[in-house]
Amino acid sequence: MKRPIASIVLAVLVLLVAYACTPAAAPTAPSVPPAPTTPPEPTTPPEPAAIPPSPIPLPGVEVVPLESMGHTIPWLPLDTAARPSVNFFLFNLSRQPFSNVLVREAFAAATDRTAVVSVAQSQGVPNATPATTVTPAQTLGRDLFNEVGIPFNPARARQALDDAGYSDRSTFPPITLLTSRGATPEATFNAAIAEKLAEMWRLYLGVDVTVEVVESKYFNRLTNDPGDVFSWGWGADYNDPDDFLQLVFHSDSENNISHISLDTFDDVVDRAAAIQDPAERQALYIEAERLLTEEAIALIPLFHSTLNLP
Repeated sequence: MKRPIASIVLAVLVLLVAYACTPAAAPTAPSVPPAPTTPPEPTTPPEPAAIPPSPIPLPGVEVVPLESMGHTIPWLPLDTAARPSVNFFLFNLSRQPFSNVLVREAFAAATDRTAVVSVAQSQGVPNATPATTVTPAQTLGRDLFNEVGIPFNPARARQALDDAGYSDRSTFPPITLLTSRGATPEATFNAAIAEKLAEMWRLYLGVDVTVEVVESKYFNRLTNDPGDVFSWGWGADYNDPDDFLQLVFHSDSENNISHISLDTFDDVVDRAAAIQDPAERQALYIEAERLLTEEAIALIPLFHSTLNLP
């Protein structure tokens, strides 16, 4: 049996009313993605502590510890009964052949200091030791023999003279080696040493050398006519390298009798005199020795010894 249309309509209305009265479900909140996490800044590892460079090893052998040296001039006390001293031969730099540095190199390399010391010892020179630099080891604090300066090397000597333009030795002019002889012990051994040097230079270089011994007023002779090569020496007034380098070889020094003028040398010894640290001073004086005896080759150091002078 068919239901009346009115009943159907009524049922639909009831359903609509029931749906309208049913509470709506709360909307679901959209999911919010979590805020991104900021990664921590990368940590820079600390740089390793800078390692100071190792000091450049100094040439020679230590004979006086640096810690025993003072910070002013003089840096060591002086024993007047054993003053450190040096003996050397100077070149006449104002004329040929010794205005040529290669000739000076040849004569320095043809000088056997050990043989010279044997002569000095036989003449009674106290505490003589061979030297290729100026400042005595007990004053500088280091013995630089054969490590700074020009060592004995006959082959080098001959080659230097060849390079100077004298491969034909007959073209090399005869030279005069000037020295002194007098009443003091310092003067009496000079003639014997001069004869030994002349013998070496004839043998190793094949040159003509004459020794002239000045009997008196030696300094006057050096002032007027020093010859080609001449002997000289220096004993410490105070026990410091300044006494041997600045006082004798600085271009402004009145004791610079061979008129050596080397700006780089002057600068180094001036700087050394103004420094208080013994290590820095010692390194500068070693450089000054190198400039004087190895680069300019302004002289031939022979030996160090001691003098008993009040």
